Amino acid sequence: MAFSFGVGSKVEVTFPGVWFLVAYYAGYLLFDFEDGEFYVEFDNLVEADGSSPLKEVVTANQMRPRPPFVNSSSFSIGDLVEVYVHDGWWVGRVTRMFPHSYYDVLLEVDGETVFIELSKMRLHQVWDDGRWVIVVD
Repeated sequence: MAFSFGVGSKVEVTFPGVWFLVAYYAGYLLFDFEDGEFYVEFDNLVEADGSSPLKEVVTANQMRPRPPFVNSSSFSIGDLVEVYVHDGWWVGRVTRMFPHSYYDVLLEVDGETVFIELSKMRLHQVWDDGRWVIVVD
């Protein structure tokens, strides 16, 4: 069953370009232009002058519904995850585990390693043909 992107839908958006292909930014749908483009307001991105939330026109292939919460009490070295840094969800791989639910995660986009707590991590999922698929490799 395909997701219907109705006005008010909570979505995540990725932007084309080297730095954003593996990052997802939360927002909600303000308007459907009915030509494959949508007007989205972002939760944590702001206009360049900092005055208001960022609003952008995006295409359907840049947008997905927000993924469902999948409870995970821990991750293992090598797990493909998404971590909340730089105002969005970035894809990376767990490289090291620390006490008290902290991890090092190597971001796919630039090789940066981030030290992050479990509460800011989630399993990497992809929206595929109208359903969520957890990526395991």
